[in-house]
Amino acid sequence: PETRDLLDDDEELGGELTITNTEIASSLPLQMLLYFNIQFSIFWGLIILALMVVQESYFQVNTAYRVLSPLLLSVWFMIEPLRLFFGYVGNLQEKVPQLTGFWLFTLIPQLPITFFFIVALPLRVNGQSIQLPFQRAGSIILMCFVFAEAIVGYFALKRMVKSQVLKFHMQRARDD
Repeated sequence: PETRDLLDDDEELGGELTITNTEIASSLPLQMLLYFNIQFSIFWGLIILALMVVQESYFQVNTAYRVLSPLLLSVWFMIEPLRLFFGYVGNLQEKVPQLTGFWLFTLIPQLPITFFFIVALPLRVNGQSIQLPFQRAGSIILMCFVFAEAIVGYFALKRMVKSQVLKFHMQRARDD
C-alpha cells in the first residue's frame, strides 16, 4: 500500500521513482572493523612470517608446527585480501553475493587458521613447548577482529537481504 501511494504521488509530479528512496543498508560497524582489520592484518601477517623464519633459524621447532604453519599462513595470505575486498565491496555497494562471500570466507578458513595460531606451541625449550608472547597476543587480537566480523557481518548480511527484497518489490510495484 505505501509503495503504491509513493508511485501515485510520483506520477502526479511527473517524475520517475528511483530505487534509492530506501534506507541505506551498509553497516558502519562492519566497515570500521574492516578498516582496522586491514591495517592489523598486514602487521600481523608480516610479523608472523618473520617470526616463523627466526624460529626456524634459531630455535628447535615442533615438527607439526613446521609443516602446518607455512601451509596455513599461505592460505591465510591468499584468502585474507580477497575476504576483506569482498567485505568492502559487499558492504559499501550493498552487494549481497560479495558480502556473503566475505562472511563465508570469515567462517570457514579464517576463524580456524587464526585459532591454530593461538593454540599452536611451536618452540621446544628445555623439553617444554612454548609460544612467543606476540604470536599469542597478536593472534588473539586478530581472532577478536575475525569473530566480531563474523557476528556483525551476519547481521549486516541479514539487513542487506531484507533491503534488497524491499527494493525488488518496489521495482516490481513500479513496473506494474
